[in-house]
Amino acid sequence: MDKLEKALEKARQQRGANAPRPNRPPVEGFAPKSGGDLFLSDEILEKNRIVAHRVKSAEADLFRLLRTQTLQAMEKGGFRTLAITSPNYGDGKTTIAINLAISIALDFKQTVLLADLDLRKPSIHKYLGLEPRAGLTDYLAGHAAIPDCLIRLPFERLTTLPAGQILDHSSETLGSPQMASLANELKTRYPDRLVIYDMPPLLAQDDPLAFLPHVDCVLLVVQDGVTTTDDIKRSLDILSNAKVIGTILNRRN
Repeated sequence: MDKLEKALEKARQQRGANAPRPNRPPVEGFAPKSGGDLFLSDEILEKNRIVAHRVKSAEADLFRLLRTQTLQAMEKGGFRTLAITSPNYGDGKTTIAINLAISIALDFKQTVLLADLDLRKPSIHKYLGLEPRAGLTDYLAGHAAIPDCLIRLPFERLTTLPAGQILDHSSETLGSPQMASLANELKTRYPDRLVIYDMPPLLAQDDPLAFLPHVDCVLLVVQDGVTTTDDIKRSLDILSNAKVIGTILNRRN
């Protein structure tokens, strides 16, 4: 694997204090607080197929192409928020979401917030080798402020919002007024920021239905040789009221 640039090897991780608060803190600031240097392991990135930062790489070029197509579709529709989902677990939606977020952030024109909304099986932090102190569910429970939850990654212009503590009643959380308010804040606070949501699979649970009204557009990831025609039809039926801007055929081998 190509060596990461200096910005990947060492960058400021802006994190907040981890002390819980008795009431839900305001969503002020939205910039991760300073908290130390963040390193990402080349080995972990390669193991999890995180490749969009590579230089002179055919794999990275594929994500640059996807980036261009996605940005053009979003600009045409005036979209600011994008959900990435799939019919089932194992289709590669999280890998696509992370790589696309990195590629867009490296475009020098956009800042990107990558949020993990798979509250039952969060995985963005695992794919990046992170150990978050707090996340989205901690904020919604009133135990952390948003700046405490955000992690500034060592790719310029890219921040991630981990899911936080795993929830069993995740669809109720995603459909709550607090989540609707936060989604609006994430979308509107910075004019140059795109928000990418890594959503749960459409056929596994009802969480996507609860949150899709707060998303501008959707990319559907299907797995080559695994996803069935019936899975695709059922997924598109669930997405019938959403703005689907494309389908990605993912080959995992």
